[in-house]
Amino acid sequence: MNNSHHQNPLHETAWREIDLSAIASNYRAIRRAIGPNTKIVACLKQDAYGCGAERVASVLSTAGADAFGVVSIADAQAVRKAAPRTPILMYPGIGPNAVDLVRQLDLAISISSEEDLRGWLLTGMPLKIFVKVDLGFWRAGVAPSGLRRLLELCASQTNVMVGGLYAHLSEFGQAGASAQEQVTRLTPLLEELKATGHCPATVMVSSSESLLRHPELDMDAVDPGALLFGLIGSRAGHERTHIRPALSAIKARIVALKACDDSMGTPPDLPGYHRAMRLAVLGIGWGHGMPRHLGPRASVLLRGRRAPIVPPVHLEHLRIDVTDIPDAELGDEAILLGAAGAERITLQDLADAWVTDETGAACGLRENLRRIHIAEK
Repeated sequence: MNNSHHQNPLHETAWREIDLSAIASNYRAIRRAIGPNTKIVACLKQDAYGCGAERVASVLSTAGADAFGVVSIADAQAVRKAAPRTPILMYPGIGPNAVDLVRQLDLAISISSEEDLRGWLLTGMPLKIFVKVDLGFWRAGVAPSGLRRLLELCASQTNVMVGGLYAHLSEFGQAGASAQEQVTRLTPLLEELKATGHCPATVMVSSSESLLRHPELDMDAVDPGALLFGLIGSRAGHERTHIRPALSAIKARIVALKACDDSMGTPPDLPGYHRAMRLAVLGIGWGHGMPRHLGPRASVLLRGRRAPIVPPVHLEHLRIDVTDIPDAELGDEAILLGAAGAERITLQDLADAWVTDETGAACGLRENLRRIHIAEK
């Protein structure tokens, strides 16, 4: 491991480790998969999926990302600081009251309706926009039936430059239309727009899920998010890329350790408690983003061995049973995610224990769980 960018967690009771080299490697894998002629708009929403938008933007800017996508002004500011000249697309989430920041940060905004556009036109500011269309996601975006009129309205405005048209495909599975069905709603509209000269230069419909499953939909650009951070679990299509999780470890120190005895009373009638158990307390809890209720087989690694987690989870503390690890000491590092010797807790293992998925586990961590950025080679 190259530790030149590895901050010392000596004084922390809990922290997470972010492998920046995994993000760069994942980007290169996506680039190989889509080829050189499709742009990559790296989606860094929610503080780059919890990995730190500024640091991630710096890595991806160096790697060659064509643009970035964000949801919040805070993320836009972090990305712009790291990548002063790279285009930034603001997904739906802000309104015309943010016009000064949009100008200062040189953002392209998303427009989802005529009403949306008119609000921005009232600012009088020159606008760089991407029109979003809803092909069956039932979220932000103009309905296909209104797309032509919205683009015509944009074309009639001298202060509006339409840089692109994009959609995000439904994630409803069997409860919604297939990717092909959704794109079929767009295809005739694109042909009509091209014929009338109103088709934007960039058309983008593939994010992480469709990029994995439907390479035929890559079009002019893709905007992967979860895929960049290795958050794909066992989803079909992953053979198209070779990626690894950016969230490489979650660790916490033992802050209390004791042998329990009868003077403490009868053990609680909860799973995992027993008489004469040796109990350790870790300096991490649901206040750091852990769930308040864990799966029945949740455990950590301590000195290369597994130690079961004992409920309940507290705001700042977590109990583990170290009866079978007699050499455990105060200050020892326990691994909630990561490897120790031959033992490993994967991100999927963690997600299962936390009763969520990989994205839920990674993005649910709170800001007070310090990030330690590393660069493994």
